[in-house]
Amino acid sequence: MGYEMVIENGRVVTPDGEKNWDIGIKNGKIAALAAPGMLSGFERKIDASGKYVFPGGIDVHVHMDDLGAEALEDWRHGSFAAAAGGITTVADMPIDCVPSTVNAEAVRKKLDRIRGNAYTDYLLWGGLTTDNLSEVEGMLKEGAAGLKSFFADSGAEDFVRTSDVVLLEAMYKASEERFPIMIHAENEEMNRYYTEKYGKNNDWADLSRMHPEAGELEAVSKCLLLSELTGARVHIAHLSSWKSVRLVADARRRGVRVSCETCPHYLVFSENDYKEKKALLKCAPPVRDEENREKLWEELKHGNIDMVSSDHSPNYISENDSVCQAWAGISGIQNTLLVLYSEGFCRGRLSLGRIAGVFALNAAKLLGIDKQKGSIEIGKDADLVILNPQKETIFDRSQMKTKIKSSVYQDFHFRGRIEQTFLRGVRVECKEPGGRYICR
Repeated sequence: MGYEMVIENGRVVTPDGEKNWDIGIKNGKIAALAAPGMLSGFERKIDASGKYVFPGGIDVHVHMDDLGAEALEDWRHGSFAAAAGGITTVADMPIDCVPSTVNAEAVRKKLDRIRGNAYTDYLLWGGLTTDNLSEVEGMLKEGAAGLKSFFADSGAEDFVRTSDVVLLEAMYKASEERFPIMIHAENEEMNRYYTEKYGKNNDWADLSRMHPEAGELEAVSKCLLLSELTGARVHIAHLSSWKSVRLVADARRRGVRVSCETCPHYLVFSENDYKEKKALLKCAPPVRDEENREKLWEELKHGNIDMVSSDHSPNYISENDSVCQAWAGISGIQNTLLVLYSEGFCRGRLSLGRIAGVFALNAAKLLGIDKQKGSIEIGKDADLVILNPQKETIFDRSQMKTKIKSSVYQDFHFRGRIEQTFLRGVRVECKEPGGRYICR
């Protein structure tokens, strides 16, 4: 059997740990996994001696902005940055574009914009607002992966936070038609009250008080209750509190169909970093104290956090931005695997096998694409990442592939360097983008 390419001598990372396999690739698929030196009849080979081969990452939570907000990010830059960070598939949020993706026409408009401009494969989330329940079926027919709902104010006029009644009805529909609903879980009333109370101080140390942990816990509890009542598949976005993670884990043990994510910035930074990072570190919900950060690593280690998503949401950052005026979003799509490897594995917090799960496989399961993506198995897409553990990455501006060259990770030293990323067996380079749309 002939192969288009063989990756030799790599330490292949699977959810079960490292394997000494050579990988044979044919027609964009993984065609063989064999002991070193056993594969022959290939057109070219890559020697990965001493290096790790990870499955291509799947990020279920990105804001590419393109279409009405392309000054901040676009698919050419954002998806190339994703690939530079080892991510080969992304699911784009229905917000931070104009219009928001809240009906079938908006889905089609976004797809027209993306086509030919993505270096990664991609899916789209449809938006669930307070008044668009009748639009859900149309978005699903256009291939939307599922729905995104906000309990807190989204900041977009055409994406009003979802009412409890609409969310309940949508969950019944999700249970029947077997699609997931992702939820931004914060209590808006608490956010408004405490922002009014502390926002006038313009002190970055107050940001975590303005979006209190109690608001996240209350909103997560509501998600779990409605999911349990309806049987809907629910995914809770960007959890900042380890206590929220425990609520999810307890519900899952009761049979609730729920998963959750955290983000790299919650694992790397704490509220102590606001003094230095200021607006670069503003996100919603905010990072919390140092004890919470370490406990998130523990929850990730023990399998209570299903995946790590970037929540990539870049914007212009000004030194003059006040706490309330500054954009709540972090540019981080390039850094997920490096955080997991450098700050997780290299510091003894996380196994390589666990990284394979939270970086790729669990996200593939959420999106319903695990038969073709998410792990290094025969028959799956040859979405692969080669990481050199003997080198380091200094993430300076020259490394940034995003459109806006600002990042909370600027000048961060990571152990390990991502050297090559392959999408369906083709190395991702600055040539014509080869990403494809994946319909639900």
